[in-house]
Amino acid sequence: MLKKLVLFLVFSLPFLLAAQEDTTVLLLDDLQFDVQSVKVKKDTAIVDLFVISSLRQQREFKMNTYASTLLDQKDNDILYTQIQMGRVRIHINDRQNYLNHILSMDVPVSLQFKVAGWKKENGLPQAVKIVFEDSRESGRFRQITVRL
Repeated sequence: MLKKLVLFLVFSLPFLLAAQEDTTVLLLDDLQFDVQSVKVKKDTAIVDLFVISSLRQQREFKMNTYASTLLDQKDNDILYTQIQMGRVRIHINDRQNYLNHILSMDVPVSLQFKVAGWKKENGLPQAVKIVFEDSRESGRFRQITVRL
């Protein structure tokens, strides 16, 4: 009887541990994306995220600014007015294609999207679509949609 109980525990333990795993964490290309806050102030939508790298060495994070957008309640892409990552700030009028930032292992870096002229009928932003360069293959871009 004891042998059967031990065998049952040995074979069921991986399933029990998997059930406790946090499935809300978004990971792609050794990057973790966490939502800090989502708000609309007057006519400006503001989404604050954290980006955390799990690579042992420093890495360059290169985001395509024109392909990275907020999504409204109807999943319409809405282009940013301003993106800020750490101290790097880009306005849409700058016409800058990429935002570059160096990430260190396990150091959260704030990433903020602002959209001025956000309409009430859009409701709160529902997601952020982020397009960035793959860390292993230069010129290859990856996309992640962070649900808010």
